[in-house]
Amino acid sequence: MARTPMTGPTLASIAERAGVSIATVSKVINGRSGMSEATRARVEEAVRELGYRPTPRSIPGAPRSIHVVFDTLHSVYSLRVLDGMVAAARRSDVDLVTRVLSPGSEFVENGIGGAAAGGVALDRSFIDGVAARGAIGMIVVTTPIAVDVVDACLDAGIALVAVDSPDPLDRSVASIGSSHGAGGQQAVEYLLDLGHRRIAFVGGNPANPGLRARAVGYREALRGAGIPLDPDLVSEEGMGTSSTAVLRMLALDEPPTAVFATNDADAFAVIRTVVQAGLRVPDDVSVVGYDDTYSAMLTVPRLTTVHTSMHDIGRAAVDTLLRLHAGEKPFSHHLELATMLVERESTAPRLTSAP
Repeated sequence: MARTPMTGPTLASIAERAGVSIATVSKVINGRSGMSEATRARVEEAVRELGYRPTPRSIPGAPRSIHVVFDTLHSVYSLRVLDGMVAAARRSDVDLVTRVLSPGSEFVENGIGGAAAGGVALDRSFIDGVAARGAIGMIVVTTPIAVDVVDACLDAGIALVAVDSPDPLDRSVASIGSSHGAGGQQAVEYLLDLGHRRIAFVGGNPANPGLRARAVGYREALRGAGIPLDPDLVSEEGMGTSSTAVLRMLALDEPPTAVFATNDADAFAVIRTVVQAGLRVPDDVSVVGYDDTYSAMLTVPRLTTVHTSMHDIGRAAVDTLLRLHAGEKPFSHHLELATMLVERESTAPRLTSAP
């Protein structure tokens, strides 16, 4: 029977036979130092006994490639992160292979789609395909990573890095993202400084770690100002739901004078909804977004938003993966890059006549 990643020996089986870690097996196969000669000999013997054959990524001189997995590229965030990855890969002489799980989807809420949205699934067979193509590692962007995928990467000796995963991650997975909690707190503290006290929060989702952290930042800012949390001003129904939520909030006896949306797209939807309700932005309602995508500069009014270093996130993801592939520890297993609030035209001090 022909050898496949599922039927042939894996790094895990070699490690078990030799009584060492998978990382040690990877070092031996890739010709790196860091173990005793006795350990190296034991691993090499296990390799021979099990009939392991190296993939192209472990052959000296072969081109190095990293597979970058997106759920969809219908996102300015994903494209800006990819731009940073391309810069880092070029600097390190690494090839990038872009894989899209749902290439035809127009909108995938909270980054969750995959096979359910008509694409392929990120599972063990997917990892086997990546390994067969000779990848040294895989970066997964805003896409859930199941435990069996983590195990499959370990078995195949493929370094794994997550970028803004929408689900909680296994502690062993290195991850890169922005300081979501700090960003949320920055946005709300800025609105508080403008005199707003009825501040709404929309576009959240407690199942998404990043969005949940932005909600925590929202609550911390209110708590620091001594303002009780009003559940009627909080919507955590997910991305793409802000229009309905804000319309409901504007009908309250005490409507919000400001709205913090967890992403720029939802902030644009808030602006449209406010204007369609016969109100003005920012005179009647101030609006703050999150991410600072290109389109934040193109709206009328231009969007005040929390800037995240998407380009730097992409570069950091590639750099972290290369360190993992080299057998080095990452600078941090969970790296959060700083955020910065960018003031534009969609925010203003609260009108004295406002409630």
